[in-house]
Amino acid sequence: MTTINLFNNDKDFVIVPAGQVIFEKGGIADHMYAVIEGEVEISIDGKLFDTTSAGGIVGEMALISSSPRSATAIAKTECKLVTVDQKRFNFLVQQTPNFAINVMRIMVERIRKLDAVVLSL
Repeated sequence: MTTINLFNNDKDFVIVPAGQVIFEKGGIADHMYAVIEGEVEISIDGKLFDTTSAGGIVGEMALISSSPRSATAIAKTECKLVTVDQKRFNFLVQQTPNFAINVMRIMVERIRKLDAVVLSL
């Protein structure tokens, strides 16, 4: 089961207009977002390093590590997002192993992209 399938019928979603900040680097991370529709740009100090679209997630690193946000996320297009708090995240990880594996894959991809940015400095 893909991430989008877990949240596609969720009635508790938010619509974020294009250009709006979803969260900022340094902010408190008590939830992450599942992207149902649209595209989200992720940047650090103004440098774009990833774009996530439908089926992706954003904000997972800070939620997992219980630390401030390490990046800023901005809606590139109008987005439909589902908020996933710590309790729901833990439930999904325990009850849906494929969700946990998908989150790990996304994190590995982002870490690799971030490494490439750091190495280019």
